[in-house]
Amino acid sequence: MSERVLVVDDDDDMRDLCAVVLRGEGYEIVSAESGRSAEAVLRSSAVDVAVADLMMPEMGGLEVLRAAKEADPETVVILITAFPTVNTAVEAMKFGAAEYLVKPFSPSQLLEAVRASLESRRTREAHGLLRSRLRRTFSLSGLIGQGRATLKLFEDIRRTAAVDASLLILGESGTGKELVARAIHDNGLRHGRPFVAVNCAAIPENLLEAELFGYERGAFTGAGGPKQGLLEVANGGTLLLDEICEMGVMIQAKLLRALEEGAVRRLGARTPLPFDVRFIAATNRAMAEELDRQRFREDLFFRIAVIEVTVPPLRERREDIPLLAAHFLESCAAHYGKHVDGITAAAMDLITRYDWPGNVRELKNALERAVAYARGTFVAPEDLPATVLVGAERQPRANFHTWKEKTLERLEREFLESTLEVHGGNVTRAAQALGIHRSTLQRLMRRLHLPAA
Repeated sequence: MSERVLVVDDDDDMRDLCAVVLRGEGYEIVSAESGRSAEAVLRSSAVDVAVADLMMPEMGGLEVLRAAKEADPETVVILITAFPTVNTAVEAMKFGAAEYLVKPFSPSQLLEAVRASLESRRTREAHGLLRSRLRRTFSLSGLIGQGRATLKLFEDIRRTAAVDASLLILGESGTGKELVARAIHDNGLRHGRPFVAVNCAAIPENLLEAELFGYERGAFTGAGGPKQGLLEVANGGTLLLDEICEMGVMIQAKLLRALEEGAVRRLGARTPLPFDVRFIAATNRAMAEELDRQRFREDLFFRIAVIEVTVPPLRERREDIPLLAAHFLESCAAHYGKHVDGITAAAMDLITRYDWPGNVRELKNALERAVAYARGTFVAPEDLPATVLVGAERQPRANFHTWKEKTLERLEREFLESTLEVHGGNVTRAAQALGIHRSTLQRLMRRLHLPAA
């Protein structure tokens, strides 16, 4: 879709020159010799950009600017003048002018002003659409996405939550295994009861046993007990043991016995205490290798792996990256008190091409850094960590763009189609539901070749 540019100038030579330069770059041109003529065009047809002379008889550039913004708040307006003053420049920017060019300017300056302004608007509109999708996307306990791999994970969570069996969650570090465990708990039979999570890798082995099973006073040096173990604390609810492969074999044996008996014996105690928990384990290790090397007990594995759920790495659900990016940009911007209008197309290309070995956790950290570093209202490539820039460039660009066209634009099209269908094809109501201007929705429909009702 070629953008439509309205060129307004009472100087025939300047108007024709601007038209020739812009038409040569593929823009569709509409010319107007006065502000009144421009106002009539703006009222009767859609315009993407208005290039208007500031000083014209009867109706000058500032009035054209106001008329353009009344017709469509997202119209790009570039004012040109041979008589620049600080006051007019300030007023132009206050009313929403994208650029303020001083005559004489070169063709490249005009083209760059139009290109950069349109790119900024496309970025804002894309971010706005992502935020609309984010509000309407189904999520589970903080898990966000609508790609095929994520929807399959959601279905696994729903089916697993309906039963009360022990569960093993597999997935690389940073994929959100704890969020999956919490989603299963929140949507299961034990919702509203305790959800206790412990990272086995974060607790020294000599303390992990006391944390899990609890202890009585004097059970060991410094034991001031009695103290409940986590198996008791989670009674009636769910216990998640994250990174369970970091647990020593001796503790594994004691855990197995406790699970089989449904009772826990505190360190230093003689009588066991009954407990009732749904047991969930998670690991980023390859369980087959752990079992082969006898680092993990086979009998405990079969006790906990009644059900297995695998959380896909981020590189296998790239279509969720723009949605996750919108979520993290919004939360990080609020945290730092910064205004962020979105992420540039170049930066979005980079984050969707990068493989994210640290998965969602790494993406969140990268965007938090980008928001903190951003000089303007858009996150740009230079705001991203060097590892992302280098890693993304290793991916074949041609393959990525083919994937992006087939996947991301398909998701955008499906989202807009479903919204329009819900509102009976009424563009005004659909735009209100999306939280965008009617003209913005019409522009998105033209870009995605969606028929108008």
